[in-house]
Amino acid sequence: MQLKTEVFLVEKEILVYIQTKSIGIEDNSIKLKMTPLLKKFANIGDKVYLKHSTFMLPTKIKAKKEDEVLLEFPSLTPEKPLGDRRNVRVLSDPENPVKVRFNEITKEVYDISEVGFSIKCGMEEIDEILKNKEISEVEIYLPNLEEWIKGSARLVNVREFENGDILCGYELFLDTPDEVKVRFYIYERVKEILKGEK
Repeated sequence: MQLKTEVFLVEKEILVYIQTKSIGIEDNSIKLKMTPLLKKFANIGDKVYLKHSTFMLPTKIKAKKEDEVLLEFPSLTPEKPLGDRRNVRVLSDPENPVKVRFNEITKEVYDISEVGFSIKCGMEEIDEILKNKEISEVEIYLPNLEEWIKGSARLVNVREFENGDILCGYELFLDTPDEVKVRFYIYERVKEILKGEK
């Protein structure tokens, strides 16, 4: 399965933006379909930023072939991603979702990063959610570890989409060992998404 992917690289202080397709993952490398701009500007060893869906990751060009480019799969401790987001954010796997518990509420997480998560909310829940913006104890279930971790959270935004869905976004505060657990979940999801599995 080929997934629409975007690549950003800097050439002599100019940002080069390329739309291409992710062909898959092989030997811990991400395979992208070659394009004319990739052929012209991409050099082995160059740093590039890979954007797919809700995440953007720093990586490097590993190899160039006539019809494809190989990128190193990003490390588990990436540098700050390009753009506004401080951390990589991924959609929770709908078949095996991340879950959250707080204030007698249990919900599936819509998306998650090391520093935040979003949940879908109904209009009937908004008033109660707005009354409890600061959550002293939140539990997050990570399906890859089959484990609940604990932290605290703070409501930072409420978004409404054209289809009527409402997302409540929370900043998440975790101890470092639990941040690492979330990071591992995120990078496993990145691999699944780029492979086109889920």
